[in-house]
Amino acid sequence: MSFKYPLTQSKGSGRAVIVDGARSAFVKSFGSFEDCDALELYSRTVAGLLQKTSVDPLLVNELSCGVVVPQTKNGNVARDTVINLGLPTHIHGYTLNRACTSSMQTIADATRSIAAGHGQLILAGGVECLSDVPIVYSKEARKFLLKLNKAKSAPQKLAVLGQFSAGAWLPRPPALAEPLTGLTMGEHTEIMAKKNRISREDQDQFAVDSHKKAAAAQDKGFLAEEIVPIWSAPKYAACVDKDNIIRGDTSVDALSKLKPAFDRKFGTMTAGNASALTDGAAVCMIADEQFAKEHKLKAKAYVKDILFVGVDPMDQLLIGPAIAIPMILGRNGLSISDIDFFEIHEAFAAQVLSCIRAMENKEFCEKYFGMTKAFGSVPVEKLNVNGGAIAIGHPFGATGARLAMSLANNLQRSQKRFGVISICAQGGMAGAMLLERAE
Repeated sequence: MSFKYPLTQSKGSGRAVIVDGARSAFVKSFGSFEDCDALELYSRTVAGLLQKTSVDPLLVNELSCGVVVPQTKNGNVARDTVINLGLPTHIHGYTLNRACTSSMQTIADATRSIAAGHGQLILAGGVECLSDVPIVYSKEARKFLLKLNKAKSAPQKLAVLGQFSAGAWLPRPPALAEPLTGLTMGEHTEIMAKKNRISREDQDQFAVDSHKKAAAAQDKGFLAEEIVPIWSAPKYAACVDKDNIIRGDTSVDALSKLKPAFDRKFGTMTAGNASALTDGAAVCMIADEQFAKEHKLKAKAYVKDILFVGVDPMDQLLIGPAIAIPMILGRNGLSISDIDFFEIHEAFAAQVLSCIRAMENKEFCEKYFGMTKAFGSVPVEKLNVNGGAIAIGHPFGATGARLAMSLANNLQRSQKRFGVISICAQGGMAGAMLLERAE
């Protein structure tokens, strides 16, 4: 069967479902995937999902990808993945950056496209390979190279070379600081920890719990259900098929010995209660419900709603989930008690704990929602039940897709009904997603 571009196309039901998802193992940067790049990681993960689902690639309309630290050699990782894998060329692709909510955005785009009848089967995800970030040079160095390239004659080239400045060629490592505040996300979260009175002990305990829950999920095979084995390029000497950051044997006592990472004198945040730099990719298969039934693709969850919010980055940079969660529940007529699982992204333990305390705080809820009482408490037994990014890892562009597939799997596994995901992001942004188990 060859692909024919349709002049007319059924708009389907307009109801988006998650059919399945796949991801690479999440590993510490500068480790197992050190010699890979974003295109290789995403290509292998997309190929793994297509193989896992046995879906004919001719049925796929679109491939999207979130990348936060882009590599200049592959500006559009999604479309390059289509070509790299030899997939049907009608599959168009685009790549975006919405910081840590990037693959939540690609899933949102897929959901909206399906709702509008503009696609029926879309692969949406993201990737981050922080082992292979671009190293930039100063503007002075770039201007020098451009002038040298434009010079045609030998005298012209010699004249440009005479302007050479060795100092301009010092490489500039990528910065993780907020461009408009000058502070890193860790420094901003230290401010949040102090403002919300989040103790070092509470942060370390939260981190330990994340590792223990993730280790239990790993032992039960829950994480293996998500992972496609990847032979690490370019030598292909080792198969990477297991997350390598999880430490089920860690303890509060062990973490208490680590030194503060962002505020060395008064800080409470360490490498132990924060997510690590991580390489990895994740992708979800999003389909129109009717289309999925016609092609015998069993849906795992309905994508009920997705929203994004912004907050003042100078106040509490990563507090957005405390706003996005009440909003998505409120506009869907749900309360905390209706939700079976909450997945609040663990950039830092202090950030998650701050968001939880904010929703429990009457003054916060009055300020942001005009409420006369606190929104409520997220039950600890419903929160990040299989661990979070502190233990599993956080490839910036891939986290949203990992959380979506993990939650969909968990809803099916437990036969529960509703789950909510919320992710904070650079720039004072956040997103929330509401999933409902498909029968």
